[in-house]
Amino acid sequence: MDLSIIIPVARRENDFKLIKQLREKFKGCEIIIVSDENNEFIKSAKLQVDQLYFLKNSLRAKALNKGANLSNRKNLWFLHLDSNVEHIQLSDLTGLDEFTVSTFLLKFDQKNCWWIAAGANFRTKTFGIPFGDQSFLMSKKLFNFIGGFDENLSLGEDHEFIWRIKSLNIKLNIINKKIITSAIKYENKKIYQSLKTLWKTILQAIKFYQEKKTVVLGTFLKDPQSPESKSRLRKVLSDKFVNELNLKFINIINENLKKLKRRKEIHFIKVCRVMDEEKLNSFSNIYQGKFINEDQGLNLIMSEVSELSLKTVGKVALLGSDIPALTVEDLDEAFSKRLNKSSYFFSTRDGGFCLMISNSQNVVQCLSKIKSSITSVMQKFTECLGEVELAKKVFNDVDVIADLKEVYDEFKLVEVSLSDEQKDLLNFLRINKNFFI
Repeated sequence: MDLSIIIPVARRENDFKLIKQLREKFKGCEIIIVSDENNEFIKSAKLQVDQLYFLKNSLRAKALNKGANLSNRKNLWFLHLDSNVEHIQLSDLTGLDEFTVSTFLLKFDQKNCWWIAAGANFRTKTFGIPFGDQSFLMSKKLFNFIGGFDENLSLGEDHEFIWRIKSLNIKLNIINKKIITSAIKYENKKIYQSLKTLWKTILQAIKFYQEKKTVVLGTFLKDPQSPESKSRLRKVLSDKFVNELNLKFINIINENLKKLKRRKEIHFIKVCRVMDEEKLNSFSNIYQGKFINEDQGLNLIMSEVSELSLKTVGKVALLGSDIPALTVEDLDEAFSKRLNKSSYFFSTRDGGFCLMISNSQNVVQCLSKIKSSITSVMQKFTECLGEVELAKKVFNDVDVIADLKEVYDEFKLVEVSLSDEQKDLLNFLRINKNFFI
């Protein structure tokens, strides 16, 4: 089965019977254990797992995210080590909607705790707030899109994750099977612990509540030093020059996104290759989720990002990162528009576009059909979608030397009104103009 089962192990945990149960019940699944490096019990347990990773200072959120990154499968199932899955069958894990997060009902391993479990199940069914001991099951693409667990939290990472899911309008699927968990924390203090848990839940709900997002913004990024970034420029210019140029483009787009007026309404995701992600993280922390490019064609990537966004939040924006003349005012105007037509575009001089905002499901199919390398992208879009709305301003993306000269000439004319990042690019081009003029 195309499923990774991810289990974080804390420093003092030493009961590993779940691993044997999983190996026997769910043959073919990938089992990933992410353990605190100081857990001496697991080092001598000789567990039959597919991956065992030791993590320094392993908080649960950090371990869960690491397990997801290690996964080689399409789907993820996050489990606690003290879980018992005797009531769950392989069929319960298959055929699930790839745009939903699934969870189970709860049962404790002590009969006299049935009423506590009933309260947890009521909370889950009525308010859609399951916790981590009920486990989460979802596709890896959806997990990346959401953005993983918050590694800044030592407690409540599961609760915060659920509120983020709610803000993205992602549906919660409750599988009508019970996962059994340990009742040890309720031993000899059931009422006190129940009231404590309830109070903590209320406080965390207040802390983690998030407003609904109105649009997903996917920004297409590459490592500035990647040989595949601006490959046509690299054929005629030095790598050092192109690397610096790319970095200045990223600085411009990141600063624009940070200054957006409606930033709280937007779910920011970076669209990049897995090998570029770590480098890109060092440039900006604005991106909450990600979509990993697995060497698909650009049109298919845009189509998949759009489908994820439209099936959840309901509106998608796709943005290029090599549009130096783009300003935060341009973006603010675009995101404040009410779409009279289903799609709104910033077109580029080469026949393509650098920004698309759409709430039309038809855009998914159109994107999958249109090759991004052709010079009539916008014409094809108009034919496919029927009517589209184009911004009056036309932008220049940088692919060849002639584009650099156009940007340089354009910036010189409006130098006083440029942002600090655009002025930095202009000075760089001014110093190096002999390369492209």
